[in-house]
Amino acid sequence: MNAITPLLALPAPRSQCRARYDLRNVSPRQYAEITHELYLEGSLRWDEYQWVGFPSELHPDYDLTIGALTGERADPDRPRDMLAAMENHVDFIRRYAPPNERASFWRAERALDVLRRQTEPRWS
Repeated sequence: MNAITPLLALPAPRSQCRARYDLRNVSPRQYAEITHELYLEGSLRWDEYQWVGFPSELHPDYDLTIGALTGERADPDRPRDMLAAMENHVDFIRRYAPPNERASFWRAERALDVLRRQTEPRWS
């Protein structure tokens, strides 16, 4: 009788658990590209993309408007916590939006939920 030689078994490849995007450390320019990609793939609807997809630092008149008020020049390539910036933006809208915009505010909250999900660990 021939003895059966056991097969060598290799361990299964390990998947990595990581976030799809690190929105807590990304530049406004990279953030705009990410949100545009989320819009193109259908994760964000057009109305939601309009609420969260356009960082103010990318506006050509930033230094003359917001920058003049804050004393900071636009630096769209410096990484920062863009998720926190959008959370603050949505919170500001929630508190101070005119009554006619409050009816559509759920879109901004849903868009923020989509952004938060991008930072959650997932298996790859």
